[in-house]
Amino acid sequence: MVDETELSDILSEFARTMLRDSKMQGILDQFVRRVADFLPITSAGVSLSWTDGDPELMAASSPSALEFELLQSVLGEGPRFLSCRTGEVVSIPDFKSDRQFSGFHRRAVTEGLAAVFSFPLRNGRDLVGALNLYRDTPGALDADATRAAQTLADVAAAYVTNARSRVDLQAASARARQRSLHDPLTGLPNRVLLLERLEHAFLRGRRSRNLTAVLFCDLDKFKRINDVFGHRIGDELLVAVAERLTTQLRPGDTLARLSGDEFVLVLEDVSEAEARVIADRIEAAFSYPFPLSCGEIRTHASIGIALGGQGNERPVKVLEKADLAMYKAKRETGGRSRLIDAGGQFAMVRRRDSGSDRPKDAGG
Repeated sequence: MVDETELSDILSEFARTMLRDSKMQGILDQFVRRVADFLPITSAGVSLSWTDGDPELMAASSPSALEFELLQSVLGEGPRFLSCRTGEVVSIPDFKSDRQFSGFHRRAVTEGLAAVFSFPLRNGRDLVGALNLYRDTPGALDADATRAAQTLADVAAAYVTNARSRVDLQAASARARQRSLHDPLTGLPNRVLLLERLEHAFLRGRRSRNLTAVLFCDLDKFKRINDVFGHRIGDELLVAVAERLTTQLRPGDTLARLSGDEFVLVLEDVSEAEARVIADRIEAAFSYPFPLSCGEIRTHASIGIALGGQGNERPVKVLEKADLAMYKAKRETGGRSRLIDAGGQFAMVRRRDSGSDRPKDAGG
C-alpha cells in the first residue's frame, strides 16, 4: 500500500528542488532514487525525448537500471520506446514470459529483469519521455502504486518541460546577446563589446600600472572599392581584412569592427614601443593583396594609436583620441602615415610605401 504522506513529501521535495533552479541531471538522479525507495520496485530510470529522435537517457537509480536503459538505447527497442511512442503505460508484470521485445528480452532476462513498467511523461499532447520502473521479481503493480507512479511521472513531465523551456530561453538570450555584441558581417566584437573590454583593460591597468593601447584602423579609399566593384566585393574585403588582422593579435588582444571600414585593436599590457611594433605588423599585413571573388585587391589602412589605462581615462575618450590620430594621419599625409598619441603629444611617423592603393582585379 502506498504511503500518501511519503508521496506528498516526495512531491514537495521535488517542487522545492525545481524552485532552486538546480541542474537537471542532479534533480533527476535524486528523483529516480526516491521513486525506487518509495514504490514496490527494484530500480527506476527516466528517459527524455528532447529531440525528434529516440529517447535520451537522463537518470537511473542503480547500475542495473542504467544497464536496462542503455540496453534499450543500443537495441532501439523496449518498453520505454513503446511508451514514448504511444503515450500509453506499458506494463509487463512477468517479463520472462513476454516476447514482444525479442532482442531486449533475451539480454534483459539474463541480467535479472523480471518485471518492467513504463509511464509516459506527457506535456499536453506532446510526449517528453518515460518513467521506467524495474523489478527483479515478477508481479504487477497494484492500483495505488500505479496511480502514484503516474503522479510522479506527471510531476517529472512538468519539471522536464519547464527545464527545457528555461534552457531554450537561456540559449535564445545568449544568442540575442551574441548578436547584440558582435558585428553581423565579420563576427567581430562591435562598439558596445569593445568599450566593455576596454573598460576591463583599464581597470586591470590601474592595478598593474601597465598601459593599454588602442589602434584605430581605417581602410584607405574604401569608398572607391565599393564604387568600382560593388558592395558585395566591399563586404568580402572587410571580412578578409578582419581575418588577416585576427592573425596579428596576441592572446588576450581584442579586434573589433565599429562601422563601415573602421577596425579597432585593444592591446593590453604594452609599452609605447611595443604598440609601435604591433602597428608595424598591422601595416605589413596590408602589404600584399587580398584575394576575393573578383580577383586580387590591394588596400592600405591609416592607423591612429592612443595609450591609456593608468589614469582615470574613460574608454570612449581614449577611443576618440585614437580616432582623431587616425584622421590626422589620413588628412595630413593622404593616408600615407600613422600617428602615435602619447599623452596628448602627436608624433608623426613616415610609413613605408607598400604599393599602390588602386584596387585591381585578377587581370592586373
